[in-house]
Amino acid sequence: MPSYVINDSTLKITDVIPITVHAVRNYPAWVIVKIQTDQGVEGIGEGFTWAGQAGSIADYISLIGQEIVGSAPRSIQSLMACFQPKSHDRNWSAAVSAVEIALWDILGQVLGLPVYKLFGGGREKIPLYADHGIFSGASVWEECVERILAVKENGFGMFKWDPFEGSGTPTPRDLRDQIRKVEMVRDAVGLGYQIAIDAHNRFSVSGAIMVARALEPFNILFFEAPTMDDPEQLKQVADATDIPLATGELTCTRQEAKKLFDSGALGFFQPEVGTNGGILETIKTADLAGAYGLRVATHNWCGPVITRAASHACSVIPNLLFQEYAGGAPIDAWENELLIPPTRIVNGHLVLPDLPGLGFKLNESLVASKQID
Repeated sequence: MPSYVINDSTLKITDVIPITVHAVRNYPAWVIVKIQTDQGVEGIGEGFTWAGQAGSIADYISLIGQEIVGSAPRSIQSLMACFQPKSHDRNWSAAVSAVEIALWDILGQVLGLPVYKLFGGGREKIPLYADHGIFSGASVWEECVERILAVKENGFGMFKWDPFEGSGTPTPRDLRDQIRKVEMVRDAVGLGYQIAIDAHNRFSVSGAIMVARALEPFNILFFEAPTMDDPEQLKQVADATDIPLATGELTCTRQEAKKLFDSGALGFFQPEVGTNGGILETIKTADLAGAYGLRVATHNWCGPVITRAASHACSVIPNLLFQEYAGGAPIDAWENELLIPPTRIVNGHLVLPDLPGLGFKLNESLVASKQID
């Protein structure tokens, strides 16, 4: 990592540059942002980029950039006060998150500290759970099961995936076929290994209850997004099953999160650092979740920049259960090479480097080869 002789009192933002690159796991693009300063310090961020939304997110980043160029990057909370996440516009929220992450990266470099130490975080090894990102490139279900066994052997504390198809209320036959995959995984990993199930908001209330009851014999740690992220709908499902519910991926504001917490429907909360305003907002929302007695498992289906940003937040969160990790499929190995040094994972834990800022620089040649004009 380069070192700088920095006059912090005069440091100014000179440019905010969105960069769209090819992605993995069936997502067409990731949007990364570079924030450059007049003294050579450069911050990197990323927003959660949904399929087909990269252009909108990049445009929003450019719009925010026009407003903050010439500002001092150290005053992050006051600088971002005018750019809050919006519950009705996830693309805007992703852009805000990307810029906020990059600003913390700058501040950490200026002060010579990792971002997590700026917040008093002390957890240097972040416990991870793996997800269906490891299925990328697999041709048959048996190969997927082998990959699940591999992440268990590699020390990941839990595995989560979505075994379902369709939406609404499944037919009994369809549900039997899909639950059979859950049974196969439970038999393969044994009773003592934690598994969780994601439904990606696909079911009606009656369908979600039907599915939850079918899952109950398999010792499921949590059932994620069984229906729409509506407090009343989730509460109906929660009251009908013993499996704790989880959600948070689509939650952009603390106000939205509080409505979910107030409903009493959740057992776990999954804040998304690439959508909810960034690192500090993730920490604040996790703290609020803790006041409701909820454990946190940060969501992450994004690129390696958000993976690293989320890990800095996770270092600080006392009620952390896991950080989600979507990488690991052999076909997608290049994504880990986007960062220098690459993300280090040992025995199912992300090991935070003792480097300033987020602790990496972009692999500029690889970024250039993956860039989408």
